[in-house]
Amino acid sequence: MSFPYTQRKTDMTCKGCERNNQMMEMDIESAIDEQLSMELNHASNELRDQRLIVCSACPALSEHTCKHCGCFVRFRASLQDKRCPLGKW
Repeated sequence: MSFPYTQRKTDMTCKGCERNNQMMEMDIESAIDEQLSMELNHASNELRDQRLIVCSACPALSEHTCKHCGCFVRFRASLQDKRCPLGKW
């Protein structure tokens, strides 16, 4: 038996899910910013941005985290002494 709701377009999202995803994004960004505020050895903005460009093209990137090590990539890329676990930067 087929229900009408199973025939909806799959590219539609519910408004509640969109809000939850936006809140999760804000929570993640806030958590990263909070942790970075406790760190002393920050990379320059240019170095961080270069690293994030490399991460954005990496198949190990899963939204905000690295599938290889599990870190938030923006956090790791923002610290001078951190390295990519795959040796890409």
